[in-house]
Amino acid sequence: MIVRSLRLRNFRNYEYVSLDLCEGMNIITGENAQGKTNLLESLVYLSLTRSHRIADEKKLIREDMPFADIACRVEDNDSETEIQAIIHNHGKTLLINRNPVKKSSDFIGRLNVVLFAPDDLYIFNDQPRERRRIMNQEITKISPQYLLSLNQYQSLLRERNVLLKQEKTDERYLEVLEEKMAEAETIIVGMRSEFIDTVNEVMPDLYREISGDDIHVGVRYRCCIENKGDLRAELIQMHRESRQRDIERRMTLNGIHREDIVFEKDGVNVIQTASQGQKRMTMLAFKMALLRYIGKKTGKKPVLLLDDVLSELDETRQKKLLEMVQEPYQCLITATSFPEEIRKRNYREFRIENGTAAAVSGGGR
Repeated sequence: MIVRSLRLRNFRNYEYVSLDLCEGMNIITGENAQGKTNLLESLVYLSLTRSHRIADEKKLIREDMPFADIACRVEDNDSETEIQAIIHNHGKTLLINRNPVKKSSDFIGRLNVVLFAPDDLYIFNDQPRERRRIMNQEITKISPQYLLSLNQYQSLLRERNVLLKQEKTDERYLEVLEEKMAEAETIIVGMRSEFIDTVNEVMPDLYREISGDDIHVGVRYRCCIENKGDLRAELIQMHRESRQRDIERRMTLNGIHREDIVFEKDGVNVIQTASQGQKRMTMLAFKMALLRYIGKKTGKKPVLLLDDVLSELDETRQKKLLEMVQEPYQCLITATSFPEEIRKRNYREFRIENGTAAAVSGGGR
């Protein structure tokens, strides 16, 4: 999967910009607060149909403009597809080859990107919902069924919570909702388990390769049930056992909406034992594992976005990371200055200044 071009109109601080990207490393340089991260954000939006930075999409529209338009051409198996998102005051319109699509599930996955940014380190100390969000967005990229099941579950959960807040709870209806919830949860728990297993197959080796440290890192899935034999039966039983307490508390206390993942170093939560550098290496290994996960599930190589990452790595680790991603993946890398290590590779440089972009140099195709 290669992004051949990116075009923005009225997006963030860009009035208009059009970039032709190379297959290798695309280096986006410029001073701080010029719009480098905004370019990466636009690709994340086209991948997920939402921003990774803000919830209010209207803030993505350039000041005093009626809309923002994001589009890119994606090459996949020798065919090209144009995907486009127009953000306006009434929501957004998604288009594939200039034809509107009705469901976001038909759009998500047309472009797969993996982003690593400095803010990712907050995830270790953040609330469980933020770590669930990571799981959800990565699995959603490769499975419309997961997205459908997740939306169904969230709708049923809202309905159950409304029922629990009533003065007299209809337990027969609760039982019906619980069975439907368990059907959706069965798919979600199965896919989350598979996601964690796939990540853990490669994450420890990736950490050692990037860091040079002989430390075992991985991710543990805190599932809402312990026994995963007959998933549906176990999930129904979980809701039944929790029902009386849920009625008393007037909310659903157990389910996939309370799950979590824990990043571990040598079997212990990284927030307890890891240094800041080890946390950075752990997250980088996790992101690299996501590249493998998407490739394994789709047969396509996602695009890697590195937002001001190289400045946080010493020269040896910079070189190791670039070696690992040079051949298999197209990369977009932001930096305040040009990393000399990249000059040996297939690259193209774009200089960003106050919402304008210009191709500077490069050895890319």
